[in-house]
Amino acid sequence: MSKVIVSHKKKQNESFYLRSWIEPEIRTLVAIHAKYPAWPIVKKFTPPCKTTSISLFNRYNLQDPRHFVKITGFHNVETFTVFGSVRDDFCQLLVEFTPTCVTNFERHHAIRITSQTLNTILLIGDVTIKYVSVSDIRDTAKWSLNLNLNPQISALPVLVIGQCLAFDLDQVEARLKFPYLYQLGSFVDIFARDLRPTS
Repeated sequence: MSKVIVSHKKKQNESFYLRSWIEPEIRTLVAIHAKYPAWPIVKKFTPPCKTTSISLFNRYNLQDPRHFVKITGFHNVETFTVFGSVRDDFCQLLVEFTPTCVTNFERHHAIRITSQTLNTILLIGDVTIKYVSVSDIRDTAKWSLNLNLNPQISALPVLVIGQCLAFDLDQVEARLKFPYLYQLGSFVDIFARDLRPTS
């Protein structure tokens, strides 16, 4: 009998739970928000993980692909807030782990969130999206983003993560290179339409 390769196994060593959601979900929001007079803050973009059961790894948490990301880098730590980048199985974006998130993660796992967690798959919840101007990202030391961004892009969506746990600590590094959302043509096209806020 011939062996069948299902779609989620085509990318070597990637988890079934790590699926593409960043580009379609966030690009759709950016396209809407670009028409607003000011960039909004989107609270509860990803709902908090349910903790009423014995394990966080229950059906409610596992069925939403937005609960899963993989750490691709840590950029800086400032007043107990950790700045970094994560990805799904298609692209990366910038993130900010809140002090509460960091404290709870380190208490639960008894390790620093920045220690030996690169390429770890996280279960995340209580996620807010905020928009940070490109000038602020370049002028502050919070993120190290050395990308040639299209000059029409005025702000970048960033995930503010309020809850996270290590889901898979195997730390397998994929051979593929993953672009940032901000480099994708579908994202750049939103700003090319000149619908973004001027402030």
